[in-house]
Amino acid sequence: MSLKETRKKGSRTLISIAVIAVAVYFGFEPLISFVPDGIAKSVISSSFGAIFVIILTMYLLNKQTEIEQESKKSERVFDEKVQLFREIMDITRDMLIDGTISKEEVNKLPFPLIRLQMLANDETIKSFASVNQQLNEIYASDAADDVLIPEDAKTELYQALSKFASQCRLDLGISDRDVGEDLVESAVETITNTGKKGRDMSKMSFDGNDFPKNRYVWEVLNSHVKENSNISLKDFEKLFPRDGGDEFKKVGIKKGGTYETWKTYDEAMEVLERTGRKRFHFGKDKDMVLNIDGNEICISSAWTSEHMKPFVERMKSKGVRTE
Repeated sequence: MSLKETRKKGSRTLISIAVIAVAVYFGFEPLISFVPDGIAKSVISSSFGAIFVIILTMYLLNKQTEIEQESKKSERVFDEKVQLFREIMDITRDMLIDGTISKEEVNKLPFPLIRLQMLANDETIKSFASVNQQLNEIYASDAADDVLIPEDAKTELYQALSKFASQCRLDLGISDRDVGEDLVESAVETITNTGKKGRDMSKMSFDGNDFPKNRYVWEVLNSHVKENSNISLKDFEKLFPRDGGDEFKKVGIKKGGTYETWKTYDEAMEVLERTGRKRFHFGKDKDMVLNIDGNEICISSAWTSEHMKPFVERMKSKGVRTE
């Protein structure tokens, strides 16, 4: 018997108990008053009691069956969820360990998401959908079958995966609240620094001032645009292509999609609205948005040490001042 049928049967039994209880409460005394004292009255009284006990026992047995079926169902679903969550983590782990997304790996992603819709709650599905979207964006940024994951993208993936793990914990009933944001940030920082001998916090010098690497790139390009106010968007794109140019490609750095070196203001805003992350310089009241030939251009804010050498080489090859 299915759980639905068991519940339906239990409901009918409960209604029967209620009807008998009401009938006995209001009708037993008038009924029994017509029966002469003696054995007959005792038999009728005992019969009513026996019928009530039988129906009550049926209800309790039915309820026990329902509880057992519910328990078995919950146990099976729990096991399926754990297996699915582990499978998702294994797929993403393989991508992050070797630092590349292969065609085979990216093609595996839709199926866990479909299975999540069958087993997981809405927040868990949304959480993994965010991870899936980020991986798709990285893979779509390059035409190759195997695409390298940029270091800054890895950090964002670790954050998304940590949030997904937190939702899995809630979904499995292991906890009744999310992992604290500070704990997630701490865990992500630990993960991203694992295996590294120290983060390069050095700054780059330009016009006599030291700047963080992400600001340095903006300063160089902003200065060049100001000094060449008549530069066209086409010339700017030749100067600094969205993918960084040959200098970046030669060292295996691929800038594309969400991680392009620059975007138009509207494109950058679309990335912000879609991902919730400021990957481009906007500034206050758009004061860091470059105006090039009537076009609003936002420079990427995602720059690391490995990007500096090809960037400087690119700029110097085009006669752009970098110091």
